[in-house]
Amino acid sequence: MLYALIAGTALPLYLLIIVRLPIVAERNAVQFLIGILVMIAFWGGAFLLWPGAGKATFGDIVAALMILCGLGLFYLEAWALLSRGYTLGLLLTLLKADRPLTEGELAQRYRGGEGLSWIMQHRLSGLIAAGLIKNQEGVLTLTAFPGVMVAWLYKISIGAIGLQRTG
Repeated sequence: MLYALIAGTALPLYLLIIVRLPIVAERNAVQFLIGILVMIAFWGGAFLLWPGAGKATFGDIVAALMILCGLGLFYLEAWALLSRGYTLGLLLTLLKADRPLTEGELAQRYRGGEGLSWIMQHRLSGLIAAGLIKNQEGVLTLTAFPGVMVAWLYKISIGAIGLQRTG
């Protein structure tokens, strides 16, 4: 379990190296996945190579995997906030401006000049890549599968937990 704590808490260090690899540049999900795989590999290597590995019980291994999963989820939340934190990105835009901005100026300067429409385009491209929607000559539609199914599951889920507004 100690090896799992060490390997898991070092995930940010793995990510510091991985994000600088040109092959995964600007592919945040792939970067994080590789980081998780490296974390598991380090834990597995430490578990197998260091003294005491043969004394571990099935319960020890399960507990160590739960530690890795818990730390992975913790870092995933932080990673998602930092890599897709659109609201926090507005703060950075204001910081870089060195002066107060109107709402229009803020929208125009957001994300290095890409503007606020970038958020919509980024989200749409993700949905298209996942096969949830298709774009036919500028007309967006849900795919029969899995788009409609995911939309229904989302609708049922937000209704079940009582959310009034989402998105």
